[in-house]
Amino acid sequence: MTRTLFCPVVLFTAIMIMSGCGTSGPAASNNNPNPNPSPPPSTGGVNAPTVVNLAGGQAASGIDIAVSLPASSPPPNAQALGATTSSGGSADNTGTIVSRGSTVTVLLFGPGLSSSMQVSISGPSDIGISQIRGVQSTTGIPGIAFQAAIAGNAALGARTVILQATNGDITTFTGGLEVQ
Repeated sequence: MTRTLFCPVVLFTAIMIMSGCGTSGPAASNNNPNPNPSPPPSTGGVNAPTVVNLAGGQAASGIDIAVSLPASSPPPNAQALGATTSSGGSADNTGTIVSRGSTVTVLLFGPGLSSSMQVSISGPSDIGISQIRGVQSTTGIPGIAFQAAIAGNAALGARTVILQATNGDITTFTGGLEVQ
């Protein structure tokens, strides 16, 4: 009579082969970024941001951060912002204050700005944008003017005006439009 001994090593090996010898689910981790990431869109609306929180000196692991050069020459750069209710107006590099329930003409000036740019304002959708047109400062700097209708219950605080060219270039006037 021949006896076969059942060895624990054989059992362990058989279990590992059947289970695939790996881990799966949330505990699995791969810190290597995708070697062939898809390129970001170069035209269309502004995509929602992907927030990456880092402390000073901390590296971003597994995240491909790419900053492309502007396609325009000169690159768009919103340098001065103002608001007016008359046919004239002025703008400066500190921005302006607008009141709830008002309708104003917002003026932005800087190199590379044109009437073909899309205009949006950060925050809730309580500021309507219309009548976008190209303008020029008295010193010859190109700009954009648009009508802004601020809702009577608009959220208070600073807003960023975002301008996007048809080729995907973006410039912002950060916190330059303050609702009071």
